[in-house]
Amino acid sequence: MKGIIVVVVIIMLLMISIVIGSQNTQMITVNYLVAKAELRVSTFMVVTIALGFLIGFLMMLLRFLGLKMQNTLLQRRLKKLSKDSA
Repeated sequence: MKGIIVVVVIIMLLMISIVIGSQNTQMITVNYLVAKAELRVSTFMVVTIALGFLIGFLMMLLRFLGLKMQNTLLQRRLKKLSKDSA
């Protein structure tokens, strides 16, 4: 239930940011390491929000997988110790 609420809140925040961003039609120049581009503010907002979400999700996924692996190793060690003590 908590997961569903979190997903709904995230989707709502993304939708609000897209609606707000769509009202900004001005052009801006974006300079990044290898190139330069002219984008609308709304497009720039969507791209940066999506990149931030993707980076955050990947970091969370890596942390989750690391903890899952650590949990598996600890369960194996516990199983081995309980087998040795019995």
